[in-house]
Amino acid sequence: MTENKKVFISYSWAVQDRVIDLADRLISNGIDVILDVYDLKEGQDKYAFMEQSINNASVDRVLIICDKIYTEKANERIGGVGDETVIISQEVYGKINQKKIIPIIFEVDENLRPYCPHYIQSRIYIDLS
Repeated sequence: MTENKKVFISYSWAVQDRVIDLADRLISNGIDVILDVYDLKEGQDKYAFMEQSINNASVDRVLIICDKIYTEKANERIGGVGDETVIISQEVYGKINQKKIIPIIFEVDENLRPYCPHYIQSRIYIDLS
């Protein structure tokens, strides 16, 4: 029996509706999705949730949803995105050949350059802009 793949989605709330659509598509295709709106409940610690989701060995991929706001918050280490960036960047820098962290481009700038935080700009990304 094969086990379903599991992903954690990191994003800014500015694109929450699109992220929920993506998560629902993944779920309908047999992927287990960890997403705050589905899995983070009242009374839980959001920082522990983020850290456990990113570092969980059963999580196959961490999808970084890159839009303008996420990129700005990640680069400046602001808010929940900034906290996730600290956790994720350790994984990125600590494991150069890793495949767990995947940037997903949701938005490009006026010159059609993808918004992508500095710490993952060298990674191959998936463009959903």
